[in-house]
Order: sequence, then structure tokens, then C-alpha cells
Amino acid sequence: MKRFVVILMVVVGVSGLILGVRVAPAPAAEKPVELSVSHMYPANSFEDKHINRWAKKVEEESKGRLKFRIFPGGVLVNAFETYSGVAKGVADIGASYRYDRKGAELTGMVSETFAGVPDATTGTRILDDIRKKFPEWDKEWEAVKVLWAASDGPAYIVTKPRPVKTLEDLKGLQLRVPVREAAEGLKALGGTPVGMPLADFVIGLEKGTVDGGTVQKRAIQSYKLAPSAKYCTEMSLYCPSNWFMAMNWTKWKALPPDLQKVIDDNREWGKRDCVATFDAGDKAGIDWAKNLGMEFISLKPEEKKRWLAILGDAYGKLAAGLDARGYPATKMFSFVRERMAEYVK
Repeated sequence: MKRFVVILMVVVGVSGLILGVRVAPAPAAEKPVELSVSHMYPANSFEDKHINRWAKKVEEESKGRLKFRIFPGGVLVNAFETYSGVAKGVADIGASYRYDRKGAELTGMVSETFAGVPDATTGTRILDDIRKKFPEWDKEWEAVKVLWAASDGPAYIVTKPRPVKTLEDLKGLQLRVPVREAAEGLKALGGTPVGMPLADFVIGLEKGTVDGGTVQKRAIQSYKLAPSAKYCTEMSLYCPSNWFMAMNWTKWKALPPDLQKVIDDNREWGKRDCVATFDAGDKAGIDWAKNLGMEFISLKPEEKKRWLAILGDAYGKLAAGLDARGYPATKMFSFVRERMAEYVK
């Protein structure tokens, strides 16, 4: 009898162990790290598709451990506050232009020195050279982790009431510009600058509160500026060289090293895809606008020289003002002109 009881106890004990193994909960799967991404562009625009391509690539290479929630149209952080919003953690990652000039004086000046740059590919090539030669540029971006920085394509002049073929045609036109440097250039040429975000420009153009403005060619399509705008003068007052994709430092440092590596390994790919998107989008924007009747105007060579000479003088004075504050602005201006002479044929 005792032997039977002992055997029974052993059987029960072993069964309990087996059952215990079977019912023990499986280890919880690692929860993906979700990062918010804010940008200024409409959903399904050229830029939105580019950002989504990059995010999908990183998600796949992280094997699903990274997830991105993308907020287009500036709904999370508006275009003008994206840099500071990322620095403060309002958005984990943000893409925009560096609009605020506080602490970004050299960054802003470079855009004006790019007047005459023909496309984003050339501009980004020059920007990469600047960053190698002038560490002062990167110093202005230390509040965030820059995933990549790129030059956009040239900002051309679109107008509604009349075409602009000469300097004289600019007089009396109120034209939207996004930054102070562009405003200074436009005033030097004889136009009247009006500062406003791109989204407000669309409304202003329709209502007639502005006569036109400066935009990239793909923005004509993305923001449906045609047929409200009827003409596009293919001469840039500036070429935005401060487009960025950046990440909040706290969020970055919280990532495990292997996930940091996945993002770092895709930074160069992201920049290349960004630049290709800008140039392809500008070409598509021209085709789209022409189908709606927009007229594209190329300045005659002598007329273009007039514009560039005036812009060079205006922007040279701004550079001299920065020199007086201790920045290597004129040296950087001269360096850009050298690179343009080499790259733009």
C-alpha cells in the first residue's frame, strides 16, 4: 500500500511538471519601436512618397522592430517649426527646410549663393563639398541628428497677371518668398516680396492677394498652382540648400545599437533617393503644368547675366555682413562660385 502511494505521488508530481511546462506563458515578443515622422508636403506628393519609401526600407531591414508613423501636410509640426519641433521631441523625425535663421546664418546664406544652380543633383554635390571644407555649416545643426541634408532644385518665379521676361516686368508684382534671403534678392531686382508659407501662397494666388511667387517646379503640381498661375520664368533667385531629414537626439540615443546601425546604413540611400525625387518631380511638374496651359519662359543670355549680376551684388553684401560677425561667409560664397564654374557647364 505504501509503495502504491509513493508511485501515485511520483506520477502526479511528474504530470504536474509536464502540465506546468505546457501552460507556462511564452516570452512576450519584442514590441516594435514606433517613431513619428512629420513633413510639410501633401499626402501622395513626390516628397511624401520618397519619405514613405525610406521608412518602408528601414522597417524591412529592421525586421519589423522599427515602425514609422508618418504625418504629412504639417499636421504634427508645421514647416517653419519642424527643425525646432524635432529638437524638442514634438516629432521624432522631421523633414523640411531650415526656415528659422536664428543659429543658422551660414545655412541660410548658402541658399542664396546657389542662385543659378540648375538642379538638386548639382546643388547637393556642392553642398557635400561645403560640408567637407566648412565645419561651421554642420555646427549650426547640432541640436538634432541630421540623417541627411540636400539641396533642392531651383526656385523659379510663377506669375498670374503677366509673364516675366525682363527685370522691368518684375516691377509692381507682389511675389511670395519663403525666406529673408530670397526677399533681399527680389527687392534688389525690383520686385515686391511677400513672406508666406507655401500652403498660404496657394490661397493667395487664387484670391489675387499676391501676383505670384517662387517655388520648385514640382510644387506647381503638388500644390496645384496651375492654372491659377499662368507663367513660369526659369530663373532662380535662390536654390534651397537646407532641406533636411533629422531625428531627435533623445530618441536616437534610446535606440539599441543594432537599430541605430539600420538607420545609419540607410542615410546615404535616403539622400540619393531624395535628390532623385526632387529632380524627377521638377521634370514631371513641368509636363503637368504645360498640359494645363502654363507658359515656361527662359531668359535670354544677356538678360540672365543682368539678373545674376544684381543678385551677386545683393548677396555679396549679405555675406559681408556675416563676415563682420565672425562667419566665413564671403569665403564660402567664393567657394560655391568656384564649384558652380566646375560643375555647371
